[in-house]
Amino acid sequence: MTREIIIQNIMTNYGKYGITPDMINEVIDAGLEGGMSYDLIYLDTCRRISEITGEEFLCSSSDMARAMGVSEDEMTRMIEEAREELIEAGEDPDEYFKEVQSTRFMM
Repeated sequence: MTREIIIQNIMTNYGKYGITPDMINEVIDAGLEGGMSYDLIYLDTCRRISEITGEEFLCSSSDMARAMGVSEDEMTRMIEEAREELIEAGEDPDEYFKEVQSTRFMM
């Protein structure tokens, strides 16, 4: 992911909320200064905007793996551990992690 793609995607999906490219550039700069990757900056920005707007934020485990710089298998392991911790804490892990069936087509 690049700065330009982040700006384009955020503006396309959230521009209706008054988000501007200047705002996004500030968030990107702060994320880069904090050592975040572009993928992580994008997902974190979408999550934050979703919290503010009341929209549900969803991303795939492969998106998270890429953003965190780990393999998909490692991300699956991390999610399974987090689900167990939530259960032990008396919380519903389905509030945080939703398993969905995917369908792939090849031509």
